[in-house]
Order: sequence, then C-alpha cells, then structure tokens
Amino acid sequence: MVMKRIIALILALLIVSALAASCALRPEDTQPASSGETETNAETKTETAADKPAVPGPSNLENKLDGFDYDLMNYVEQKLGGQSYMISPLSFKYALGMLVAGADGQTLEQLKTAIGIDSVSELEDHIKSFNGFEGCFNEAVKKYAETYNALPDDQKQYYDEPSGALRVANSIWKRNDIPDFLHGYKDAVSSYYAEYRDFTLDKVIADVNAWANEKTEGMIPELLPENYDTTDLAVILMNALYYKNAWANEFFEAPDRDFTTVKNQTVKKKFISSTENYRYYSDEQTTLVAVPMKNGVDMIFVLGSAENLTEKLSKAERRIVRVIIPEFEIETSLSDKQLVDFLKDRGAADAFSSKKADFSRMFDPDKETVYVDDIVQKAKIKLDKTGVEAAVVTAIMMKDECATEVIDPIEFVADKPFRFFIMTAKTEWAAEGMVMFEGRLAE
Repeated sequence: MVMKRIIALILALLIVSALAASCALRPEDTQPASSGETETNAETKTETAADKPAVPGPSNLENKLDGFDYDLMNYVEQKLGGQSYMISPLSFKYALGMLVAGADGQTLEQLKTAIGIDSVSELEDHIKSFNGFEGCFNEAVKKYAETYNALPDDQKQYYDEPSGALRVANSIWKRNDIPDFLHGYKDAVSSYYAEYRDFTLDKVIADVNAWANEKTEGMIPELLPENYDTTDLAVILMNALYYKNAWANEFFEAPDRDFTTVKNQTVKKKFISSTENYRYYSDEQTTLVAVPMKNGVDMIFVLGSAENLTEKLSKAERRIVRVIIPEFEIETSLSDKQLVDFLKDRGAADAFSSKKADFSRMFDPDKETVYVDDIVQKAKIKLDKTGVEAAVVTAIMMKDECATEVIDPIEFVADKPFRFFIMTAKTEWAAEGMVMFEGRLAE
C-alpha cells in the first residue's frame, strides 16, 4: 500500500510539473476578456492577448474578493439559521459577471460596489483565471488516465485509478419574441464561453431543469419548481459548476462518533480519518487544516471563525495532523430571494427596479428594457473516504416591462459545527484561493 502511494505521488508530481508549463501556454487561456462598450466615466477596453499574462488573476485580487465570499457565507448562515448548507460564491460570480457585462450607469456602479470590485476587468480576470485552472485540472486528469491506461495490467495495481472532473458551463437564455442581444454585450461575455438559447414560456422550466441536470451529472435535477412564476420572464443567465475529485492522501473509516450540533444536541455520525503532513493553523478564534485533493485543489476545514481565511492560510505550517471528519451530504436551495436581498443590502438596488435598472449594454433600450427579478442557486455536496462530489447551478432571472513520521500527531476533530471551503491550491495554473464551494456542517 505504501509503495502504491509513493509511486502514485511521483507520477502525479511529474504530470503536474509538465502541465504547469504547458497550461500557461494554452491559447484559450490567453484570450482577452473584452469588456465591450466603455463603462460610464470609468472603464477602458481590455488589453490584447499579447498584453495579458498567460495566467491572470493576481493573488491580491483573490484577497479583495475574500470579503464577498465571507459576507455571503455569513449572510446565508443568518438566513438559514442553524441549518447545514453548501453554496458556491464562484458560481454566483460567474452569473453576476454575465449580468454586469450588460449593465451601465448607476446600475453598473452599484453592482460593482456590491461585488467589491473597482472595475469590470477585475471580475473578468477572476473568471479567466478559473477558466485556465479548469483547463489545467482536466488536462491533468486526462494525462494521468492516458499514462494509467498504457500500463500493463499487472502494474496497474501500484497506481490509483484515474478520477476527477471539473466542469464550468454558462448559458444565456432569451425569450424568443424579444430582440437579440447587442453585439457589444456578446463581445463582453466572450470569456464566459456561454451557449445562447431562445425559450418559450410554456417550455422554459423544463428546458432550464434539463440543462441543470445535464451539466451537473444529475446532482441538480430540478432548479426551478413546476409552479415557478414565469410571467414576463425575458432573460436567464445561468452558471453550472460540477466538481468530483479524490483525496491526495487516503482516508480510512474511523469509529462512529458523537457530533454536537449547533443547537447543542448530540447525534451519532460516521467518521473518516487521515494522518499526514498537512498545513495547520490555530489561534484563539480559529483552528484550520488544509487537506489536499488531487489536481491542484485543497479542502479547508475550519473550527471557529473563518474570517480572514486567506491570511490565516498563509500563516499555516506543515505539521503531522490526524484529521477526523464526518462523512456528510448536504443539499441547499437559495430560492427565497436570499441572493437578491444580499445584493440589495450591499447597495445594488437599481438592478432590481423595473423603473431604474439600466441594462442598456445588453439591449437597445428603445426596443427592450429588463430588470432582475430573482436569483436562484441550488447546490449539493457528498463527502466520504473516497473524495468529494459537488455541484451547483445559479440562475439570474430577468423580466421585462412589456409583457406583463514517529511524532504524536496534532488532532483536528470535527465533532462539532465546522465550515469547509473547496478552493484552488497553489499551482502555476491560476491564483491560489479561489473559493469554488463553501459551507457549514451544523447538524
């Protein structure tokens, strides 16, 4: 078993080392994200590919967006009370990016403030950085699979079987009887690689749910209920994020333990355990451990406060840690205007007003005016000793106005409410610390 792990680790390191160089040169990752028409009193057009670094997204940008992720986490926890949950700030930002690309005037300024950015190009760079990471992640999976499949059958026992998937999908839907999107808007969202779809009101719910089901490998089969109000629905901006990955180090079944819930009740849960050299940090408010997964991803488990997570991770040191965590499955639906209220509370009011919303970079205002009516996100995660599978779909629903070693290990025991974050690890592929999923096990 030890020999198998050593050989697999060496093979993975060789593949990642090769990909670190090759991914930086992938032409699709160096495509500039055009910001379309010039923003009011602010923006300039995005640089050409020759002016851009191959892997965008400086770490200071991720630090800047930490506030958005942390505030979203706190807001959802407040709204959901003591429930366990899982959400995706990254999926939310993908959908918001497609919305911001169509906004102008005060609507645009308010949305930028709500997201925590000074310019649209900052959000574009964030998206481009993760696009590059997605490509490198899947290239690593592909290369490992090719190497594994080429081995003689009697040697495959020394290697882990290929696993892992990371897929981002975006789509922009338009009711079939309204004008087409402006060319400037389509240019502005080019870095989202979105598919364009027309819809009719009688079929839109079924079509949206089918898209969500397909893009999440069946984890999100129904984003919208059958009775969802589609009156005056004009535009839908959708993102889907699917992730499946194995632990870099093995986890083993551990004895069942008591878990103390957020309401101070005791429930029995199935636990898993791994003892390795992990990054570990502890102070009076926070104890965290960073558990590596394959293909450049970390899962961070946090007891106590998750504030200033990036800063605390930067101070984490490698220690021998026995990580003991429960297996769990969480499904969360934000479908009661929570995300709408979150943005309104952060100053983005006009986007939701039929009288004040300015999406004139999306449609010619003389022909079509739209505003945001609803934002829906549904997410699901499964964690066990083999790894993690997670998926999320976010949809922004827009309406119009026309229609009506021998060392005693430190123990990290998650036997009480804890938070978790699945984020990009430190690689040459993209900026460290982009949060794909975050959540809390509380019950």
